[in-house]
Amino acid sequence: MHRSRALVIVLGFAGVLAAQDNNYPDRKAIIANVCPFVELSGFSFQNKGSHFATNMSWKNIGRQPVTAFEIVILKYDAFDRRIIGESWTVPGVDSADWRPLQPGDRSANGTTGSNQEEVFTAIVYVRTVRLADNAVWTVNGGQLNNELRKVSPGIRDFGELAPDPPTPQCVVVAR
Repeated sequence: MHRSRALVIVLGFAGVLAAQDNNYPDRKAIIANVCPFVELSGFSFQNKGSHFATNMSWKNIGRQPVTAFEIVILKYDAFDRRIIGESWTVPGVDSADWRPLQPGDRSANGTTGSNQEEVFTAIVYVRTVRLADNAVWTVNGGQLNNELRKVSPGIRDFGELAPDPPTPQCVVVAR
């Protein structure tokens, strides 16, 4: 009787440990704001069980509505080696509201991926923006590299700054 109770307690404790989030306590969420139209803020990330989740906010700092914009998330391990680069498109205000993001307006959204990653540092930046007049702005690689050196001086080699080819694992979740 005592052995079966002890086994239940041990198995229960192991289940609690398995369900915990596995995150570096001093992980780094870094924003490289180089876009003259959309400013990112409030970026965070974490492993949630078997999923990798991100959250962030943004503001239209330009003079005209933003039809859509692309956010790139570069992920690095505990040794500052690039793991993967992902992107997602925000189709206006957020993933649930496709109306253009008006000048001065703010919004927020997040992503959830189906795999857990050992990310120590994650860097986000806006790569591309489509404005209401159909003009498309794309980040200047040299300007982005200079900003990355300022906001994350510890990483010596950022690797490829463009996202990797898309995978079907990333799902945008509306709030």
